[in-house]
Amino acid sequence: MTKKATPEQAITAPWDSSAHNWSAPNQYCLSVLRHQLKHAAPDHSPEARPGLMTEAGEGMMRMLAPRDGTETLLCIQAIQAHNAASECLQRAWNNNLSPEARDAYLNRAAKFQRVFREHVEAVDKHRHGRKQQITVTHQTVNVENGGQAVVAGTLDKGGGQG
Repeated sequence: MTKKATPEQAITAPWDSSAHNWSAPNQYCLSVLRHQLKHAAPDHSPEARPGLMTEAGEGMMRMLAPRDGTETLLCIQAIQAHNAASECLQRAWNNNLSPEARDAYLNRAAKFQRVFREHVEAVDKHRHGRKQQITVTHQTVNVENGGQAVVAGTLDKGGGQG
């Protein structure tokens, strides 16, 4: 029976990045990335389960499944923003806070949540290469005095009800 490594041993141990969908050019870079992920948030793990936050961070990386180095960095930053938002929300509900302090924590949480969303959108854009396209056309319309005109491209009814 093999003994499971402690979270600290797991962080410093050599690791097969392909098994966890991480992309790093070498072991040193991978080690730095894992260190950044490990320290993305204070460790509120219960004493009975040390390293739970580290395991959760690695689980989040598996959920986001970065495909290359750019996505790996964006995913780590997204996780850091998510953890910071969660920390602010947790602190906001401290009963000893003034309403102003509570609002400050809630505002910070909202900013971190926006950063998280922007990073996830950046990963999606990186994966799919979506680019916004705007087409401008020139049309001449003659309207007689007292008349009305509507100029539009293709109009879709949409999928809504009603």
